[in-house]
Amino acid sequence: MRRLPPAALLVAALACRSTKPVDVGVAFTNSWRINGDPLTASEQARIKETALATLDRAFDGFNVRFSEGRTANRVLRVEDTPDGPRLYAAGLTYAASTSSSVRFDILYRMEMMAVHCQRIDTCGAKTRAELVDGLGRGVGATAAHELGHQAGLGFSHDARCDDCYDGDASASYAHFFAAKHWSAAALAQMRRTISASPAR
Repeated sequence: MRRLPPAALLVAALACRSTKPVDVGVAFTNSWRINGDPLTASEQARIKETALATLDRAFDGFNVRFSEGRTANRVLRVEDTPDGPRLYAAGLTYAASTSSSVRFDILYRMEMMAVHCQRIDTCGAKTRAELVDGLGRGVGATAAHELGHQAGLGFSHDARCDDCYDGDASASYAHFFAAKHWSAAALAQMRRTISASPAR
């Protein structure tokens, strides 16, 4: 039997892997409280819906599938910042990990800073409904960014771009209220590691 050189084996392995969809579970384990007050059931549902729609838009054209829960090989956990040393990052992915944290409470604070408001219920810049939608977009955009830090993907490199999913600014106005896109460098890496969506 003819043996392929190591480089050819690697290319073949990557080509084989790239045809499989990237299945990602999105687990909402946060308390759904802001300023100590609970969000309504409809607001919670709206944030989930908007976050998942944002993720779908971020990976439009790529073979990435999102579902609510933790059953997939890759997981994005939406959670509150745990007790202990306070790390004020909106997202966290450890090296060589296939799971990421998206910090709901931090994103809420960042959204309030972006619109120069103290609280969601007393904000003159946006309606409560607009802020709920913005928070959902912020959760989805942060989750998209963190997925790019996971092992085997590596397409998020904290670009200097407020409206890029792979950008380093999760506290910007664009993160919550603008249409975002990937930088050219991120797209190039995504095309190397994720297959295109199958034709329908």
